Amino acid sequence: MYIKEISISGVGAISNLHIKFDKKMNLICGPNGIGKTTILESIAHLFLHGDSHVLKRSALSSTGLIKGVLDSDGEAVAEELKFNVFSPIKEFQFFSKFGKFSDKVIVLKTSRAFNYAELDSISRDVEKNIYRTSNDIKNGININEVKNWFVNRYLYSGQEKSLNEVQLRNIAFAKKCFELISEDVAFERVDASTNDIMVMTPSGEVFYEYLSSGFKSILAIILGIIKEVEYRFTSPKLAAPDFNGIIIIDELELHLHPEWQEKVAVILSSAFPKAQFICTTHSPHIIQFAEPNQIIALQFSDGAVKTKEMPNTKFGFKGWTIEEILTDVMGMEDTRTTLFTNYMNSFNERIDEEDYDSALRIFNEITSMLHPRSELRKVLQFQLSAIKVEDNDKIV
Repeated sequence: MYIKEISISGVGAISNLHIKFDKKMNLICGPNGIGKTTILESIAHLFLHGDSHVLKRSALSSTGLIKGVLDSDGEAVAEELKFNVFSPIKEFQFFSKFGKFSDKVIVLKTSRAFNYAELDSISRDVEKNIYRTSNDIKNGININEVKNWFVNRYLYSGQEKSLNEVQLRNIAFAKKCFELISEDVAFERVDASTNDIMVMTPSGEVFYEYLSSGFKSILAIILGIIKEVEYRFTSPKLAAPDFNGIIIIDELELHLHPEWQEKVAVILSSAFPKAQFICTTHSPHIIQFAEPNQIIALQFSDGAVKTKEMPNTKFGFKGWTIEEILTDVMGMEDTRTTLFTNYMNSFNERIDEEDYDSALRIFNEITSMLHPRSELRKVLQFQLSAIKVEDNDKIV
């Protein structure tokens, strides 16, 4: 199952927007306040079965409208939702016919960090009915359930016939995910006396809560998905790598170093090859390594939110610089600071006026800002030398 397209009118900052989605990976980028999270919430609410105060109509519209087209086993299913709520405390009832597919929609919001938590006892599995999955769609899945699920499955995996084949497959997959994220980290054991998950790192054995925030962010996504799939699909059972629903992630790059931003989409796609991902991002590194059909870039045009036409080349943005992606894809006007830009403008004005002494003073300021190996220094020096030569010619 995957969502093919969505139309949003009069919702938040979006007056009228239509998006077609890739069936595998979708990365939505654009300036702050343009409506990236609104798009994710609009998709999620198409599958909601209950009350919500998350989505609001636009202040300029009397009605918010969301239309979606879903592919369910090759059959196109359409649905539309209308609502007129604007108050921050007033809720609206969303009862979409997509609600019956809510178990196939997993939402991860920006709260993906977790700290050490004692696990005094191991509780039974959470039963995920349509109301609980709808709550997960509205609020995001509960990351704090992961430790209980992992410890439960690990400890019972040693007991014959305690776990079924799918559960055994899922816990084996979960253990391998540590190494999937980084070859320097591996699951080590569960301490039966404290119910703590221990992992081996280059610094030795540590609690899994002691891993870096970036590692834990990816781990929360992967283990959260595995846990959700197992809790939701009990009859018939479904192994996590076979999940073929929709996974929605806000700010995919959260807490990640650029080195991991480059590969996070690849890691997720390889871990869940049958799922459709719809994510927002502010990271040019994620975009740089994406396939050309996976980028949905948003821009303000004539006062409205619209999609930006992207080049559909063989290698996508893999040959683009970070600066080119920031300006031409993500809409930044300049990748330099305002202070630097002002100095450059002043330098160019002095060059045009052939005022060598003033240009030299500005040149010295600019070069103190530049990277030690910046080629721009040579270019500016050449311009400065040119007007000095011309000035000398005039004296002669």
